[in-house]
Amino acid sequence: MIVLGISAQHDAGAALVIDGQVVAAVNEERLNRTKLYWGWPEQSIEEVLRLSGVDRSDIGVVAIANQTHSTYAAAHWEGLYPKDFKRQVLIGLSKMGVARFAGGTQFGAGLYRTLNGKKLRASKTRELETVIRSLGITAPIDHIDHHAAHLASGYYTSGWDECLNISLDGVGDGYCSRIAVCKDGRMNPIHSIPYYHTPGQYYGFVTGWAGFTPGKHEGKITGLAAHGDPSRVLPYLRDRIDYSEAKFSFVNKGMWASAEYEHLCGIFDGFSKEDVSAAIQKHLEDIVSRYVAQAVSRTGLGKVVLSGGIFANVKLNQRIRESACVEDVYIHPNMGDGGLALGSALAAVAQRSKIALEWIPNVYFGTDISPDEIESAIRATGRQVYRSDSVEAEAARYLADGCVIARVSGRMEYGPRALGNRSILYQATDTTVNKWLNERLNRTEFMPFAPAILRSRASEYYLGYEEAHRAAEFMTITYDATERCKLEAPSVVHVDGTARPQVVDEMTNPGFHELLTEYEKLTGYPQVINTSFNMHEEPIVRTADEAVKAFEASRLDVLVLGDYILESEAVANSETTEAVGSR
Repeated sequence: MIVLGISAQHDAGAALVIDGQVVAAVNEERLNRTKLYWGWPEQSIEEVLRLSGVDRSDIGVVAIANQTHSTYAAAHWEGLYPKDFKRQVLIGLSKMGVARFAGGTQFGAGLYRTLNGKKLRASKTRELETVIRSLGITAPIDHIDHHAAHLASGYYTSGWDECLNISLDGVGDGYCSRIAVCKDGRMNPIHSIPYYHTPGQYYGFVTGWAGFTPGKHEGKITGLAAHGDPSRVLPYLRDRIDYSEAKFSFVNKGMWASAEYEHLCGIFDGFSKEDVSAAIQKHLEDIVSRYVAQAVSRTGLGKVVLSGGIFANVKLNQRIRESACVEDVYIHPNMGDGGLALGSALAAVAQRSKIALEWIPNVYFGTDISPDEIESAIRATGRQVYRSDSVEAEAARYLADGCVIARVSGRMEYGPRALGNRSILYQATDTTVNKWLNERLNRTEFMPFAPAILRSRASEYYLGYEEAHRAAEFMTITYDATERCKLEAPSVVHVDGTARPQVVDEMTNPGFHELLTEYEKLTGYPQVINTSFNMHEEPIVRTADEAVKAFEASRLDVLVLGDYILESEAVANSETTEAVGSR
């Protein structure tokens, strides 16, 4: 069976699944170059069909994420600040408790789904079906529940037969969380929490208050948190959002959206960004880990699958993994709404047949680059290039000599992380790299660069890491760094002593594994920094042309593009490449 998965909301995209196997998955931002694009993923649909070689007539089912298709979530963030009549009305209703009743009870969540569902059936279904039919696709259309899609994205890529499956985000089809018990390829939902009680809203409030964009820059708050003291701000947060074991739920005691945001701004303005960030990070870890622990206790299942945007928080994921009741965690690599297209496709397959529960060996599901495209992009530069028969060894030599290299090879990664195929790499020994390289890339970051490390050596550098911990293959979790790591790779260790590694082996990425192996032979170090190859606020590069343009704009030293190597003028004109990187 061939299933086309589509998500047309936040971080839109498409995925193609054949007989339960993921063949292609791409998010629209990589094609239209609008970060976290919200809308119809026209180019993504065309791209996954091209990558898979599937004809439209062969598609058996189209699975669209979300059943309500409400514009609420977009309006929520976009309308967080504007001062207009509608906003004032919503603030008034929130202060009177109407919003709490409407969104904080099972009845209210059901009403939300009913009202938006009518809109879906009356207009949105026709609109979506018209667009799909215009593409020449005649297959039946499934509308997959938001949290069912999240849960499916996690379970059917985890490789675990029996596990606890938890989704948690801001809002989706009336709810912020759902828990399912999974066994023998089936997901049995046992619990859900209405959207009003999401802790994600409060993390977004802090993100906005700190001057960043909610729904986009929460990672900056995670980084800032390590620099602050949470103690003075925590009581205020506990007074607004908390967790109740008696209710098996987060409990939002505050207001909703703009009303609560304005209230909190009046409090936060008396504290530093670092202290407020530290408080929301600690509080999130505290209440979510209690939620997970209670779910584990109720089900007796210690293997935990996580999905939904809140689990993009790598520090939270570490806290959960370290819980005494948790055996292991797996976080879907595209844990936010960017993973809904794939999750919807997998859910549609599972409704019709049993899916083989296999671990996904990698997430290189995106665009590949042909030799012709590489040669065309390089010729356009008019620069000196050469082709190497041992490109990974050459790349390792440049790294050992102190160059900053960009590596673009094979199929593009699916999800928010660059995992070696669209990456910028550099030595992890330079304590100043986080400052000067971020400046060169026009980035403002508060967390250090992440490391890529050989799997065979990871346990020597990261406390508690075991080869069974597959989550670390996708940079979805932090670990405490060992003293050896702090000494040998200081640039990847945060002020709190943690790092977010990508462990690499020959099966997941043979070429990248060879590069790291050759680098270790030259230097004795098994890891390098790995950051995404993109300019500030732009999506990760996809094509050869984009790679060349980004290379020239970012003033990097070497571009490894497939089997081709392009040197910067500084490297090409120097007798030695040593210490070129930080110039």
